[in-house]
Amino acid sequence: MNSDAEPVASTPASAAPERRRVLPAEHQRVPSWLTTAAAWGWRLLVLLIGAVAVLFVLTRLSLVTLPIIIALILATLCVPPARALEARGMPRAPAALLVVGGGLLAIGGLIAALTPAFVTQVQELRPTVLEAVNTLFGLLETNFDWDRAEIDGYLSQMTQAVQERGGAVAGQVLSGAASVVQAIAALLLALVLLFFFVKDGEQIVAWMLARSPEDHRDTVRATGRRAWAALAGFVRGTAAVALIDAIGIGIGLAVLRVPLVLPIAVLVFLGGFIPVIGAFVTGLLAVLVALAAGGMQQALLVLLVVVAVQQLESNVLQPVIMRRAVSLHPVVILSALTAGAALTGVVGAFLAVPIAAVLSAVGNELRLRAEADAVIEPRADDDPMGPVDDPVPTDQL
Repeated sequence: MNSDAEPVASTPASAAPERRRVLPAEHQRVPSWLTTAAAWGWRLLVLLIGAVAVLFVLTRLSLVTLPIIIALILATLCVPPARALEARGMPRAPAALLVVGGGLLAIGGLIAALTPAFVTQVQELRPTVLEAVNTLFGLLETNFDWDRAEIDGYLSQMTQAVQERGGAVAGQVLSGAASVVQAIAALLLALVLLFFFVKDGEQIVAWMLARSPEDHRDTVRATGRRAWAALAGFVRGTAAVALIDAIGIGIGLAVLRVPLVLPIAVLVFLGGFIPVIGAFVTGLLAVLVALAAGGMQQALLVLLVVVAVQQLESNVLQPVIMRRAVSLHPVVILSALTAGAALTGVVGAFLAVPIAAVLSAVGNELRLRAEADAVIEPRADDDPMGPVDDPVPTDQL
């Protein structure tokens, strides 16, 4: 018995030194953790270079990519009512046209209804604007020892410099006009794409699935559904945050008896969809209206209300609501907003959260499918009948 067991026991002992001898000398000097870190490092570097290349291409083709992304975001709002109309017997094209066109008409009607009241109250406030400016300069002279004559001199110098550099200013105006034309063209393209996404969304998805490998079609379909659900959650969460912001600031303005409450509240709601600059511009507008209507004291009170509401919204409500809407931690949301704003400005901040939500949803779906395949797929064993269970520890026998 012992003579038969000796060769079996000696085989691992004799084989181990041979495996150690065939290793290169440098592998014996490099720790295993450093080898693993290097393997991860160059793979992450390749992924980073690919992400930078994709970002560069998307930025260079922003006139096309941005309308597509905006149309997809708006399609999450338009597809459900369009499919409800189809379920009631309306053809697909008229249903899509009714939803998209009806949404545009609703927004245009709201603007048309608010514009007359806005213009009337602005005209009523015009006589107090100069008085508010004079009051502001008076406070600066009294509290900060500013000289009104020096300020007027600086303004005169700026006006003269603008007149002397008329050619450069004209060039900047033309450049700004070209940007406005590009923005209008991008908006029109987004509306056209939105109509076709709502009308032919299923056909577009089927076309993309037909050109994907047959073995991966289920995965592509599942990840697409996850991405669509994440995008829809982002739109709902952003609308909820903007509505809360508009209601809070509107209530504050109404309590302080500031005019133009409804137009400012609507602008605050629309500005909620434009990160960073939207809240700043609409809050500044509310403070200027309060300054023109009620003086410096009321302007300071409105500034306090705006800052309090926006801080509560940006630091508390937005991370919590967006976490439930897009299943992202508040730290991830704030980091994505900061990174997007640092890379591409306002547009990057606007697109950072939906892109992060889509990537997280797709990655989670791929992870779950990989784990499911690992559980279902049998292990490679010598037994042709299937996987072999792990041996039971000897202390449990």
